Amino acid sequence: MFQSNTKSFLQFILLILLQVFLLNNVNLFGFLNPYIYLLFLITYRFDNNPTLLILIGFLMGFLLDLLSHGAGGHMIASLAIAFLRPYIIQFSFGVNSDISMGMVRGTSLSNRLLYLVLMVFIHHLILFIVVYFNLKSISIIFKYTLITSIFSFILLWISLGFFKTRHD
Repeated sequence: MFQSNTKSFLQFILLILLQVFLLNNVNLFGFLNPYIYLLFLITYRFDNNPTLLILIGFLMGFLLDLLSHGAGGHMIASLAIAFLRPYIIQFSFGVNSDISMGMVRGTSLSNRLLYLVLMVFIHHLILFIVVYFNLKSISIIFKYTLITSIFSFILLWISLGFFKTRHD
């Protein structure tokens, strides 16, 4: 248990530092930033305490906004995705939602892809709605959400490949 908590804490810190100091400085096409910190919320064990994940999501978003001088977009998006995660898991995995490491192993590829796509897209949609909070910017919100979601999805899928080889 202690080893698992230590590993999760180190992953939390590493992903925040990687996001703030490396990936926030990636500006492909002037606006495209991948969000790797979602990896923590995605790979958090399915059978762990969901209330703790909501607290961690709040803390993660708060730290990201604090370190990257954000206006609260990451905090709201991370908190929302941590709250919605049990519903996304149930929708994506159905009867297999009780598998503790379902995103890493033990489920079909289509279930994992659906889960990852939903987590990334919903997070990015909420993030850009909060950042651009204006009905006149709806086309920008959807454009940024779609393009950034694709880029983040690819980066997260590659990162999850590293987890799979290590656990199996």
